[in-house]
Amino acid sequence: MDRSFFVRAPAKINLGLTILRRRPDGYHDLESVMQQVSLADVLLFELLPTKGCRFLCTDPDLSGKDNLVYRAAAMLEDQAGKVLPGVRITLFKNIPVEAGLAGGSSDAAAALLGLNHCWQLGFSKTDLMGIAALLGSDVPYCLHGGTVLARGRGDKLEKLPDLPFFWVVLALPRGVSISTAAAYNSFDRELLGKPEIRPLVDAIKRSSKKDIINWLARDFTNTLETAILPGSDQVGELSSKLRALGLKPVLSGSGPALFMMFDNYNLARSAARAVEEESGRAYLCWTITGDEE
Repeated sequence: MDRSFFVRAPAKINLGLTILRRRPDGYHDLESVMQQVSLADVLLFELLPTKGCRFLCTDPDLSGKDNLVYRAAAMLEDQAGKVLPGVRITLFKNIPVEAGLAGGSSDAAAALLGLNHCWQLGFSKTDLMGIAALLGSDVPYCLHGGTVLARGRGDKLEKLPDLPFFWVVLALPRGVSISTAAAYNSFDRELLGKPEIRPLVDAIKRSSKKDIINWLARDFTNTLETAILPGSDQVGELSSKLRALGLKPVLSGSGPALFMMFDNYNLARSAARAVEEESGRAYLCWTITGDEE
């Protein structure tokens, strides 16, 4: 086995997200269509002659033991029930933090896959899914990948047909991050169960680009759009400016990331320039299938 290798950890967007109810455990039941995009963090795994796991990140603020990568390693070692070879994990961070793009969850999923290979543990995908669910609500999806209808806390996954290829522009107001937990505590409870997500699922099952685009052009695709949080004004302002230009930005997860999808590269590139002209951060990427990771 190679003594060093890389694993990519793709970002995800929520094509639609509906919160159904609050659960007794404090979490929420939801329905969401999740989709991976090409923007990704990268994890480097290197076997060491000494014991123990060492974790580094290109963003020093994320290098502590609270990082989901480190926690995934500790949990996997505990499940193995034995002393394992030393490994150094370096996380090259590209996905914006606290943006609604599941960067941390994807990093944790990549850590589980990489360490299962690195340590030659032989855990099945089902075994890893059980550990992933303990790490966070989005981690099972990130381990699964592709186009998925998520239910429950986000851990009950139904694979959908691969989404037709789209160019994707991610748009973020500068200097804004939003806590997922805070968003789930502050959305409008009168909108539980809305929007109805079935039309989106049906459009994906028909591989209808037109109907998918029509869904994304709706005024309301995500219950968390109603959350009132510090930074949400900047998100709303950027969204309004882009809509005034004829674009259709959609909130991903709890935000602040917005995204727009295009069938044409030139249109996508023009949209990315428009985001930057409005002082936002733009990332031009594309949809990927689970098999690509």
